[in-house]
Amino acid sequence: MTEPRDPYEVLGVPRTATTSQIRAAYVRQAWRAHPDLHGEDGAEAMEALNEAWGILKDAARRQAWDAAHHVPSVNGVLGVDDLTDAQGRPFWTGAMGRPPGRSSGTVLDFGIYAGWSLGEISRRDRGYLVWLRDRPEAVAIQQEIERLLDPDAEKAPAPRRGVGVGLRWRPGR
Repeated sequence: MTEPRDPYEVLGVPRTATTSQIRAAYVRQAWRAHPDLHGEDGAEAMEALNEAWGILKDAARRQAWDAAHHVPSVNGVLGVDDLTDAQGRPFWTGAMGRPPGRSSGTVLDFGIYAGWSLGEISRRDRGYLVWLRDRPEAVAIQQEIERLLDPDAEKAPAPRRGVGVGLRWRPGR
């Protein structure tokens, strides 16, 4: 197995960068390289970004990398406080940035789409709603998510008993 590239260089951050700065660099560069947006051209770059992020987001892995590559210690730069925001939420809360507008429905106060309404998320990333509907955090909004994922489901009438269900046409009757 080949040695991974210097994660600081891959993400374009200084060795003294905080986890928040590293995450911001990762998200910014992932938009530029993600294979879903840029096809096969971005696959190799995205792989390098994921490897670098995997090393630098974890305090223990970052410390091990720094020690193995003779990077001076940055005591106090990376700590538990750096993994949460000012409200004590995980650092990735709101990672998708400002909502695009035209909000409709419940606005999330957790996750990468914090501040976005379910309608905005539905228009941008339906896969997130599919993932979210089975999460314990979404129990209170599960029906709203289901309506967004399958808007025709509530419009279809429930089958009425005895009408078209289990009946056969018999000639001469």
